[in-house]
Amino acid sequence: MGWKETDEQLIRRGELILDPPILKNHRKELETMNNHKRGPHYRTAASHIQLLSAVRYLYGCPTDN
Repeated sequence: MGWKETDEQLIRRGELILDPPILKNHRKELETMNNHKRGPHYRTAASHIQLLSAVRYLYGCPTDN
């Protein structure tokens, strides 16, 4: 396998993990999550947390244990 094929595979892998269209629906997702919720509202959408954990995984950031 050549470098070009390897690069293309890595790019496709990144596309699966980091899906920017998810962030476009951030506000709508929060509205849905907070609908009929009692108490403090959610401030972070689940998709945003998934994106941050994907970035953390990709860059090999250590966990706070």
